[in-house]
Amino acid sequence: MNPDQTTLSAHAQDTTVQGTTVRDTTVQASGLSKRFGSREVLSGLSFRVDRGRAFGLLGPNGSGKTTTVRLLTGLLTPDGGDVTLFGEPVSPTNADLLRRRIGVQTDTNLYETLSARENLRTWGALYGVHRNALDARVAEVLAALGLDDRAGSLVGELSKGMRQKLAVGRAVLHEPELLFLDEPTAGLDPEASADLIDYLKAMIRSLNTTVIICTHQLHGLESLCDDIGILRNGRLLTSGPVDRLLRQRWPEHRYSITVGADVARAQEIVASVVGRPPAVGTAADLRFSTADEAQVPEIVAALVRHGIPVLTVIPDQPTIEQLYFATLDEGGIA
Repeated sequence: MNPDQTTLSAHAQDTTVQGTTVRDTTVQASGLSKRFGSREVLSGLSFRVDRGRAFGLLGPNGSGKTTTVRLLTGLLTPDGGDVTLFGEPVSPTNADLLRRRIGVQTDTNLYETLSARENLRTWGALYGVHRNALDARVAEVLAALGLDDRAGSLVGELSKGMRQKLAVGRAVLHEPELLFLDEPTAGLDPEASADLIDYLKAMIRSLNTTVIICTHQLHGLESLCDDIGILRNGRLLTSGPVDRLLRQRWPEHRYSITVGADVARAQEIVASVVGRPPAVGTAADLRFSTADEAQVPEIVAALVRHGIPVLTVIPDQPTIEQLYFATLDEGGIA
């Protein structure tokens, strides 16, 4: 599932200033607010996404993710705040022109009486893909998404998961600079979800595409998203680079050590090094955290010195999923 590695276009090159790489900002949302009647759907939403990065906009159903996409793509006008795409403020006069550089998957509404191939050919023509290259590009996308064996099948005959993949294929067909995906893995089995994530990563690498993925399905995001924002009830609770947010939430390093004997004594030894007793998990699994990673080999050496065999030492890396639920539970972090 690799996009054409030769198609990296001129617009996808980073600018270099005095030997330092400078990323352009593809999307800038500043103070976005939106009401439908008396209901406030979004309030003061602000974040930015730089070119060639993947941003996960996470939140429960009804949190305002789809409304955010419609505001960012100019399909809705905000009641407050503004949107900048590719360095240009979005307005009614330039929204159509900017949207030509965007791919959007927000639903699986396709032409059911046309085949999968015919659907992509139709959309490719609308996107302006040159007719001499269209058939090859359609075939490439179908193969990349595992739909080449169903290319001639009517969309009405496809499963929900196949329709989902075809909707994503429609959004990436013209190799957009900016790609919006709304719950793209909904209806996909784990293998298909992993394949889609791999395809998106390859697309980012080869084309420097900027991706905004709106979802509440968190599996696989660690390997894709550079940045995330967590949205609830129309308010952005936190946003920023994933590694920074994880460090901010859990500043200490967490480890799990499995010992082969005398768990009680092992607890005492770990506590003597880190200053507090470790938690005991299943069997002989000791879990502790430390601000100083140098304490880990010190703990191992002390255990071995006291005749306690050390079977495993495993770093316990916090995940986006843990951050997501912790942030929702606590109502946001700085």
